[in-house]
Amino acid sequence: MSTARPRLFVVLLAVLGGVGIGNLGMAQTSGASGAGGDVQAGREGFRVVSGDGAFALRLRGDLYADARFFPGTTEPAGAERFFLRRARPRLQGRVYDRFAFSIRSDFGIGGPEIDDAFVEARFAPALRLRMGRFNVPVGLEVLSSSTGLMHVERGFPAGLVPERDVGVMLAGDVGAGRLHYALGLFNGAPGASEPGGDVDDAKEAAGRVFAVPFAGTNGMWEGLGVGLAGTVGTVTGTAATPALTGLRTTGRQSFFGYRDEARADGRRWRLAPQARLYAGPVELLGTYTVTTETARRGPDQETLTHRAWQASAAVVLTGEDAREGEVVPDDPFGAERGTGAIELGGRVHGVTFDDEAFPAFAAPTAASGATAWGLTLSWYPNAMVRVMLGMERTGFEAGGAGPARDPETLLLTRMQISF
Repeated sequence: MSTARPRLFVVLLAVLGGVGIGNLGMAQTSGASGAGGDVQAGREGFRVVSGDGAFALRLRGDLYADARFFPGTTEPAGAERFFLRRARPRLQGRVYDRFAFSIRSDFGIGGPEIDDAFVEARFAPALRLRMGRFNVPVGLEVLSSSTGLMHVERGFPAGLVPERDVGVMLAGDVGAGRLHYALGLFNGAPGASEPGGDVDDAKEAAGRVFAVPFAGTNGMWEGLGVGLAGTVGTVTGTAATPALTGLRTTGRQSFFGYRDEARADGRRWRLAPQARLYAGPVELLGTYTVTTETARRGPDQETLTHRAWQASAAVVLTGEDAREGEVVPDDPFGAERGTGAIELGGRVHGVTFDDEAFPAFAAPTAASGATAWGLTLSWYPNAMVRVMLGMERTGFEAGGAGPARDPETLLLTRMQISF
């Protein structure tokens, strides 16, 4: 890989550092007031903002250091390991007030790669136009910040929907922010476990509506949100990129995939009802996903339907409010030497794969389904740092004539910092 991308961030850091040292104002274009700018550093990252607020540059970052172990479970060599799950510098900006951009790379596991890179025109709160690479508006957990997830890894439903793709999207908030909508057209991607790439000229449409009907009421249902999302398109895979859905366990071990000769060949659609609730220190989440794809192997062709579901709950034991994306301790651990915040979360999630996938299309070792349950204990010393300890037990259903795969017991930890 070329060294241009890492050098870019080094240059940007140097520029921001030079601006901070000199306390320089951001220059204005002709016709502007000429007022000086402002340099800011804090929990929201590092920012350089023009005097009128129309121009801004913001540097952010995430770093997740993980460890996973499988006590009493036989897994391939290298499955138990310490690793960098994510190492993501992010540069965001705003120009002429109504135009914004975001560039984020990931140098963690599977990297280096471009995570996000898009430009957005903000005509009004109810109308934003975005183009580039970003999250496809479908999965509730996929669209949530990874820094604020209840558990170290997302559940099975997130693996059946696309994560990021290149395309164009219209989105906005209406009804005083109580209804969010998004409608986009993308190259098309299989589930998040198998990101793949663009393999044909066909495109995939994606849409989502999410309502927060009691927002601003200060009642117990103020944090309730319900939504429905989905995709539809046609895809023709290749031998190199089959464009079919695969799935991994929370320990990132593959347990469902297709035979080498199989590939996508026809209509693919997904439907994803979703809901979540924030009520004081309690957070509840429920998701369900149905995905249907057409698979071909030689002369055989079959339309297959897979389903996944998840129910999660968490409570902040120290009493702070559960919030989307973060928990802010009332008594942070740092210069003040407080205790921070402690959260306990639990979940059950499962997935079933179409019986018609066996034995002609699914890999010989593929499971026909799985159910998992787990617990996660999180410590938030402050709003930027989080330490997680989780365990999960996954049982599998036999997919073919052979016996079912042995259950997987997983212990995993994470230390993360996000600003």
